[in-house]
Amino acid sequence: MRPPALPCIRCGECAAACPAGLYPQAVLAALQRDDLHAAQALGLDACDGCTRCDAVCPSAIPLSGWFTAALTTLQREQSDDAFARVSRQRYHFREARLLREQQEQAAERERKRASNASADAVAQALARAKARRGKPDRPA
Repeated sequence: MRPPALPCIRCGECAAACPAGLYPQAVLAALQRDDLHAAQALGLDACDGCTRCDAVCPSAIPLSGWFTAALTTLQREQSDDAFARVSRQRYHFREARLLREQQEQAAERERKRASNASADAVAQALARAKARRGKPDRPA
C-alpha cells in the first residue's frame, strides 16, 4: 500500500518515466489551478494513462487519476460545445426557413390580391354569383 499523497517536490521522476514525453508536474500544477486549457496546452491530450508517472512519484501523487479526470472533463466540454454548435446551426436554419416561408406566403397573398382586383376577375365573380342566384345577366 502506498503512503498518502504529499505535495509535489518537482523531482522530475515522472517526466523521465513518461513515454509521451510530458512534464506531468507542470500538467498537475495547471490542473491544481483549475486551468484545464493550460493543461491541454502542456500536452494533457497525449497522456495515454499508462500510470508510469504514478509508479515513480516519491510523493505518491495519483497523477494518472488527475489526468484521466481532466481528460474526461475535456471530452465532456468538447461534446457540449459540439452539441451547442449543432443546435445553433439548426436554430439559424429554422429561422431562415421560417423567414423564407413568410416571404413566400406574403408574395402569394399579393399575387392573389392582384389577380382578384383585376376587372376580369370582378366580372367573373359577379357572373358566378348571379348564376348561383339564378338571375339572368342584365345588359349594362
